[in-house]
Amino acid sequence: MAGLPHPLRRTIEHVYLTDAGGTPMVHLSRRLESDKDPDLIASMFSAVQNFMDDSFHSLGIGSVRSIELGDRHQVAFGRGHRLLLYVVYQGRESNHLEDRVIRQVHDLEARFGSVLEDWGGDMDDVKGIRDYLEGEWNVPSRPPASPPSGREVFPEVP
Repeated sequence: MAGLPHPLRRTIEHVYLTDAGGTPMVHLSRRLESDKDPDLIASMFSAVQNFMDDSFHSLGIGSVRSIELGDRHQVAFGRGHRLLLYVVYQGRESNHLEDRVIRQVHDLEARFGSVLEDWGGDMDDVKGIRDYLEGEWNVPSRPPASPPSGREVFPEVP
């Protein structure tokens, strides 16, 4: 089975960070391109986690720490007061990794509390958080797609 990682080895493929409301802040990825919008995926993870936490909380079960996607992918969730962190990885489920994600959310909130408290959506304000996550997870940042400028450029007609 060439090309597949060892089943006991975990490979971090994506790291998504959103604010508590689900607004995307950072996306790190091993892949250069995707046909799916990473902001939409981050928001979807936020909605899924919120729905599952609400549903299971009413049953007396704690919050959701991870979900399995397909045969080889897992998503570990970390929730803080201001941040939600999602780590998509390939390999066996790892309680150690789930614990690390939760600890990292609390660490991010402690380190970057002043930025997070007044964050108004400016991505330049969270550059330090993005750099920190890149170093922690050894996964490169992928710049967001450029939003349209609102001005269409049409070629001149002779």
